[in-house]
Amino acid sequence: GFVDVAVVNDNNGNGILDPSETADLVVTLENTGGADADNVTSTLMTNNSYITINDNSGNYGTIASGGSANNSSDPYNVTAAGNTPTGTTVNFELEVVSGAYVDTLQFSLVVGKLHYYVWNPDPTPAPGQAIDSILTALGYTGEYGTTLAADLTLYQAVFVCVGIYSSNYIIQDGSPEASALVDYLQNQGGRMYLEGGDVWYWDPQYQGGYDFGPLFGIDATADGSSNMGPVVGQNNTFTVGMNFSYGGENSFMDHISPTGSGFLIFRDGDDNYDCGVANVADSYKTVGASFELGGLVDATPPSTRAALLDSIMHFFGIIIPGVEEDGGLSGVPVRTSLGVIAPNPGLGRFGIGYGVAERCEVSLRVYDVAGRLVRVLRSGVVEPGYYQVVWDGSDDLGRAVSAGVYFVRFSAGDYTAVKKAVLVR
Repeated sequence: GFVDVAVVNDNNGNGILDPSETADLVVTLENTGGADADNVTSTLMTNNSYITINDNSGNYGTIASGGSANNSSDPYNVTAAGNTPTGTTVNFELEVVSGAYVDTLQFSLVVGKLHYYVWNPDPTPAPGQAIDSILTALGYTGEYGTTLAADLTLYQAVFVCVGIYSSNYIIQDGSPEASALVDYLQNQGGRMYLEGGDVWYWDPQYQGGYDFGPLFGIDATADGSSNMGPVVGQNNTFTVGMNFSYGGENSFMDHISPTGSGFLIFRDGDDNYDCGVANVADSYKTVGASFELGGLVDATPPSTRAALLDSIMHFFGIIIPGVEEDGGLSGVPVRTSLGVIAPNPGLGRFGIGYGVAERCEVSLRVYDVAGRLVRVLRSGVVEPGYYQVVWDGSDDLGRAVSAGVYFVRFSAGDYTAVKKAVLVR
């Protein structure tokens, strides 16, 4: 079995195989059998089209029973193509031979930084688990944990879910967790989402919690009560047209308003207080909420948690590369995805690319900000491949629609994605 995989001798020395980079791979093997394994040799393989294996052999010598060894004296060598999407998971197979013994083992490696880490210390973990599963379904690559990751430099974004009173977690001022998160933003140019009912107002003032407000462009104005929802997006922001019912925990929900470089993205629709703020600082970006995103109730697009999370990732500058505008790609994509919409904003005409990894039912539809269906661009079974569709800014009756924000919803099998298209006239 494997006990460790290391990327060494990479170009920039960060211990990560980045796009366009050639690096040595050192893999540690553990002998769990009852006898020594003599003269252990191996062959590295992958069917990932982004990866070129330059040296596929690694020698381990003898591995004692219960012992381990690595191939540091004879490392594998691989190159990641320059167009490898950051966060791509590459699956490798390793054929291990010792005398008459032959076995094939598997391990995975991520190219570049993972897209996200969800830290979910919330004692009622379902909302944070929902964020992780939705991001995965959208095609992002990340990890989930109830303890904070030891090395945040491995992630492009960190999502923190501390919960709602009385089932909440307090990030204490002076704690290693608070220090690591602050360092991630201030010194690493990180991207961070933080949600919690008391993390903004009550905890810093009365429970010794760290005050994240200044970092997030947030002015916490009140402890609030138990009246969250509906949660309404704001015009001229990435939440325009969103309107959610709220089904999460609901107790003493902090009121948070923007200050400094922060800007409002969500308000409580009937009690008229602010509950979501995004922030563009000099070197980092944040999103803060006093409700549980995973507790929002999906409605018609764009009022879905998937559309919101995808919009947050795009706000963070984390975009999964898709089909080029010229439609010049051929073959079968590694995974199903909704590609670029271009030009965007568009003057009455958009090219929309998507890739389908296996034969499946495909739906490509355009909705307005009120969630009304405007145009069905594609519906039916398609074969694996890359596709390009043009939307000419008209509805299903051929009538030109007005300028504004529209949402392109793509589904293929279990994959769903929503992206915005800004139409100008």
